[in-house]
Amino acid sequence: MRVSRGVFDTDQVNRSKMRFPASELMRAHQNHRRECQARGVRCGTPCNLQHDMHRLIGWSCELGLYLDSEMVRVLGQIEEPENETERAQLRSIAESYWTAFHHGAVPLQAEILKRAEIAESLGARSLQLEAAVVEKQGIAATLYPELFIPGVGKVDKDGLADYRDVIDRMTEIQPGIFHDTDRDLLLFAHRFFRRSLSHRNKLNVDFLQKFATIAATQPGLRVRLRLDPDIIGHPDSVRNIVELEYWRGPLYDDDIANIKNGVAEHKADERTRKFEGIDRTHVWWKSPETRDGDEERRSEFRTFEIEELIENPSAGLGDDQFGCRYAHAEFSAEEDAITHFDGAIRAYPADDYLKRIDASIDRAGKRSEYTKLFRLDNALPIKDWKEILTAYFRGNNLIPEYFRGSTDTDIATEQGSDQNIIKDIKSDSPDIAALVTLAEGTLSGPPIQFFLDQFFEMGGHEIYYLEVGVGQVAQRLRAMFDLSTVPTTGFRDGILNLPRIAFVPDGDLKTTFDGFVTVLADALSADVETGITQRAAVPVTWEDDGMLVTLAVAGKADKVAAVLERLPNLIDPRQPPSEWIEALSGTIKAIAPKQPSEVMWDGVSRGILEIKRFGEVEQQMQLPDDLIRKL
Repeated sequence: MRVSRGVFDTDQVNRSKMRFPASELMRAHQNHRRECQARGVRCGTPCNLQHDMHRLIGWSCELGLYLDSEMVRVLGQIEEPENETERAQLRSIAESYWTAFHHGAVPLQAEILKRAEIAESLGARSLQLEAAVVEKQGIAATLYPELFIPGVGKVDKDGLADYRDVIDRMTEIQPGIFHDTDRDLLLFAHRFFRRSLSHRNKLNVDFLQKFATIAATQPGLRVRLRLDPDIIGHPDSVRNIVELEYWRGPLYDDDIANIKNGVAEHKADERTRKFEGIDRTHVWWKSPETRDGDEERRSEFRTFEIEELIENPSAGLGDDQFGCRYAHAEFSAEEDAITHFDGAIRAYPADDYLKRIDASIDRAGKRSEYTKLFRLDNALPIKDWKEILTAYFRGNNLIPEYFRGSTDTDIATEQGSDQNIIKDIKSDSPDIAALVTLAEGTLSGPPIQFFLDQFFEMGGHEIYYLEVGVGQVAQRLRAMFDLSTVPTTGFRDGILNLPRIAFVPDGDLKTTFDGFVTVLADALSADVETGITQRAAVPVTWEDDGMLVTLAVAGKADKVAAVLERLPNLIDPRQPPSEWIEALSGTIKAIAPKQPSEVMWDGVSRGILEIKRFGEVEQQMQLPDDLIRKL
């Protein structure tokens, strides 16, 4: 596997004007670790191209939370397969993850069916979407015929529900998610508002939010929306799925009336084809037409059609089906507004799609299965139309490119979910940094232990050792512990990388922890004063209910000592890290002035921080007698 590491998220305000506090980032990390542990699956999540859960490219795993004087960062790595064997392994791991993930909705299936008064569950399956849902063909349509069947209630001939009727009867608790308080169930916007037209993916929140805003602010519009006939959900399980995708570029040209008639084709660049799966976009402005008004008055309008042609089959449609987003609008020069706008999916079998993709939109004919998704009628301002059109064609930078003629659109994607790496451009190593990591495991034995996880080769043997230093730190450790049975070493280069020091949760863990770090802080300060140690890394580990928590502090030795001195007032090892990480971050920022610096990656793969050494270094070593005889 090819492994790449990077920053997945931070506690800073992002481009979507959102901020995740360090405590919440840590809590999410804790919860994910515990969920994977409980479900017996590998820690991490499938890594998918552009948030599309059908486009698996690797495996993503958070490594821990990194704190310095600037911010708190979530560090992670992505493994990408390099051959078919590794790709098969990845698919197997990802499928196990999805099975376990969706299994979380199973306990609520019986309750959902009970509320729907459905006794027969044959053909129903549980999924975890924006909420726990039951998926079964036609389950929602059978329960709410007045919202799905043309001619029943306020449903039009295309199967679109009257949006105002829906929100009068239900509460829209998230864009495209409606709570029926009478039955205490959830209905959803149609799955064709999801990537790959599939329930595996998140709803197009940008579009649905804009749709709701337009409806709320322009009461004169008639607004219609297609709901999902195949799923109903449990309102107590609703959660927010965050996908962060930032787009910038010029505003569209508002001079719609002067756009020339005819067809334009905009071919996608390599990046758009790879990430968004879009091959090209066809736009067609027809010649002005007239129609008779209600009072023998003729009005002039122009018809607009746009269709997006895609690279890959749409997984939500089955094998070899291509679902292309399509929109149609009518522009009135007299009202200087869009008077009709609708969007749909045109689905093509593979053979028909090959014919369609080589044809111009005005000569393509009707080879597709057409599913209308939304419709707005009456005067819609140009500004709102452009915004909702762009939101519907989420990810397609060919839309602003067409309307403006050129674009400087720049796309930057940030984690949550899809885990594209954000690279930091920094200048130097930090004065002080900390890393908090989690791993499965338990501790037993003496109250304080050392991890033997570093070794060197001597005489054909791997010699595992403890680095204890050459000054007061070494003296204090030797006085507190019998180190005569293990190799110990110290380097005379001003750098100290202590081994992981573990605290067993027996007796008074807090007292043991506080006492040790206080002694260690005093000894390290003494070595700083004598000039023996300039930079240091100190990792400590303890158990929290079957999970090993490791806190590593590294940087300039005087600042490491200052952090250690304050730890008893900052950290209670009997509490999860989410409870104290904010206080630790604040202390690090107070001890060291804010400075741009590189992430200290050395040791992170082992769950710690380490000060890297260069060149030849004088070393002071003590070996047990039996090891000397063996060598």
